[in-house]
Amino acid sequence: MSGSQLSAGQAHRTRRPRKTRKSVVLVDRLTTVVIKVGGIAVIAAVLGIMVYLTAVVWPLFGGAQINQRASFSVLDSSRLNGLIQTRIDEYLVLGSALVGSGELTVFEAQTGKVLAQRPALTGIAPITAKANYSNGRFALGLADGSVRLGRLDFTTSFLTPSDTSPAMRALPAGGLLADGESVVEKSPKGDFRRVAATVAIDPPLSIEGSTSAVTLIDSRNNGEDRRLALYRNDGTLSVVLVQSREDMATGATQQTSVVTPVPLPPDRPGTAPTFVLLTATGDQLYLAWPDGDMLRWDLRTETPLLAERLDLLPDATTQLTALVFTNGDQSLVSGDSRGGLFGWFRVRREDAGADGFALLRAKQFEPSQAAIRSIAVSSRDKTFVVGDDLGGIGIHYLTSEQELARTQLQAAGPIAALQLGSKNDAVFAVALDGRAALYDLDNQHPGVTLRSIFGKVWYEGYPEPTYTWQSSSGSDDFEAKYSLIPLIFGTMKATLYAMLFALPVALGAAIYTSEFLDRRTRAIVKPAIEMMAALPSVVLGFVAALVMAPFVEHWVLGVVVAFVGVPAVALGFGYVWQALPPRWTLRWEGWPRTIVMVVVVALGVIALTRVGAVLERLMFEGDFKGWLNGTHGTATPGLAVMLWPLAMAAMVIVDRRWIESRLAELQRSLGRERTAVLELSKYAVLLLASFGVAALFASLGTALGLDPRGLLVGTYVQRNALIVGFTMGFAVIPIIYTIAEDALTAVPTSLRSASLGCGATRWQTAIRVVLPVAVPGIFSALMVGLGRAVGETMIVLMAAGNTPLISLNLFDGLRTLSANIAVELPEAVKGGTLYRMLFLAALTLLLMTFVINTVAEAIRLRFRKRTAAL
Repeated sequence: MSGSQLSAGQAHRTRRPRKTRKSVVLVDRLTTVVIKVGGIAVIAAVLGIMVYLTAVVWPLFGGAQINQRASFSVLDSSRLNGLIQTRIDEYLVLGSALVGSGELTVFEAQTGKVLAQRPALTGIAPITAKANYSNGRFALGLADGSVRLGRLDFTTSFLTPSDTSPAMRALPAGGLLADGESVVEKSPKGDFRRVAATVAIDPPLSIEGSTSAVTLIDSRNNGEDRRLALYRNDGTLSVVLVQSREDMATGATQQTSVVTPVPLPPDRPGTAPTFVLLTATGDQLYLAWPDGDMLRWDLRTETPLLAERLDLLPDATTQLTALVFTNGDQSLVSGDSRGGLFGWFRVRREDAGADGFALLRAKQFEPSQAAIRSIAVSSRDKTFVVGDDLGGIGIHYLTSEQELARTQLQAAGPIAALQLGSKNDAVFAVALDGRAALYDLDNQHPGVTLRSIFGKVWYEGYPEPTYTWQSSSGSDDFEAKYSLIPLIFGTMKATLYAMLFALPVALGAAIYTSEFLDRRTRAIVKPAIEMMAALPSVVLGFVAALVMAPFVEHWVLGVVVAFVGVPAVALGFGYVWQALPPRWTLRWEGWPRTIVMVVVVALGVIALTRVGAVLERLMFEGDFKGWLNGTHGTATPGLAVMLWPLAMAAMVIVDRRWIESRLAELQRSLGRERTAVLELSKYAVLLLASFGVAALFASLGTALGLDPRGLLVGTYVQRNALIVGFTMGFAVIPIIYTIAEDALTAVPTSLRSASLGCGATRWQTAIRVVLPVAVPGIFSALMVGLGRAVGETMIVLMAAGNTPLISLNLFDGLRTLSANIAVELPEAVKGGTLYRMLFLAALTLLLMTFVINTVAEAIRLRFRKRTAAL
């Protein structure tokens, strides 16, 4: 066999088959399926999370639902004219009505069946004034000038099996059985409870002074003391403090009263007022007439002070028909004969009256179709129920300024009395013609609207509408505030300061290690920086809160100066390095130069911190934090420090456009060392010029009235945005650095070689060739770091102070969406308003990151198309 034949045979035997093996095809198809399923699963998981969050949040905006449970006639119209109070018990099984004749009517709340009618008020003078309250208490003013206090209440007792009758045991689950003046209810678990109505009348109050009939009365109690506001038919108004003390020897209760006359203005017409209201603390007294004229006295002084006089009605043809306090006795709700409904807040104002407060119309509700006849307020929140002359019933919430629900009491006239259930779960209405109705009320989230979440809301006690998040307090009459704007602002503020610190450092490090650092050093530096990402957030937050925050508080100005001065130190080191002899720079290439640079920067930080102390003495009278508070000094020093980085950037632009080209010819005739000395001298001159420019513009800004205090800077708080920005930036740097460095390294070497071959320097190649090609990857690094900063929790939780404020102050605290969820979710009641609001915060955070990432991806693809040709 010849050599050519042998070679052909060997080639035939070693030739690989062109047909792909079945195992490879199977693995390829299986991998394709797995990737598709995984991608679809990720998309489905994200959509599932959004759907779940939306499902939890949706009930917040469902409004209130009111449904009629029962309708019946409880009393005839002749008895309702003197109606004192009517109530339904908390289980909605028994009702009672107390009328002016002293008769108590007990009836079934489900059917209106009258169980008993008996006298309850005996041995008292004719009733000439009454006031009733949501807890069943009432106050009666009598014709002989005396006052009686009482309570219409219910007692509940649970029955044992021996106490039940066969008729009770035969009841179905949830069934009711009338038993004398009480009702027995069988619960779904088979337990029995008896509900009975009671009326308790306190002994007569010992009130000295006039015996004229009381025509208007209001009463408030504070422990053993009782405060009364009395207007009598002789035209006198007085405030009475009744103090009850128990004699330790005899056990008898002794009463003493202090009557304080309240002077009325002489220009008030002869018509009698229709409303008198006394606050729970007894510090404010209101008196109003049908024409809307209202007087407010401050009772905190020894002699009542007429603090304010105002008109509650918009025009002279309208009559004031209803005026009540809301829960907390600080805000008023008024109704008029045209169906108008308004909320009034007493707030502190500079232009206010004698006591520094003014009553302002803060809320205006949708008007009713007829005159407002009665208003009942909730004892739990700012919900109140309104009844009009046509039998209309509206559920309103004061803070959100909205009508939650509306219904109509059929075939009825004006609403005579209303009661809102103790749990805000029911409404009981009685019309003047005796028609009554019991309604089930589903009112779980009355104060939540899109406006209250994302808009300014005027809260009780606040001087103006604000964005406020405050979910809890130690006060019983506290009103939760659920504005997400402070949390969104805090999230963006923390992210902004973190990115301002992390982005220049991370990108600068990525450019340096990929373009200037030798490979052996890079192989050590890059993994070391990437290992920073493994530090737990809780550790960083712990260090920031307990180590960094106290240190920065002590050296605050030095730290600020170091932040803006370190780049100048690093740049100066570069100029000095160029001025060194070549034999030194070549000998110190690699690790030695890196170590020297790190040492120089560290020494620069220490020196700049000390320089900050000197500047504090020279520019801020030795107290920078006092200057921040505005206690001393002008705005010039602070403006100079803030404008210096901008002035330095301006000097760099001046150098590039006018100075550098003029020095180019001179530098060609000089050697390397002399050129470096010239550049260093130019840098020093530009640095000094930047100080002068910053000082000049700071002086001009002060002359024009510019002052950063109160806007960009302000009162120093130990845990603030500066600490958060530095710590979060430290956590974000490794992520941005790694992705950006990989993008820079992935740029083809041929582009670098071509640039260097054309005579460009390594710096020019890095900035003008490599960086533009790597822009899509660098932008991706920026977006990943941004997402990391937006979702950070533990660092913000421990280092930010958790104050939900809207403040641009660098030295003020903040609260982010993620930190708020972490803090408050463990304490939130499942299904409650706070619980769902926290889920809304999570949904908002998810949507924010989704929108940011979507926009970022669109921009990245555009950059990629522009650089694809390279």
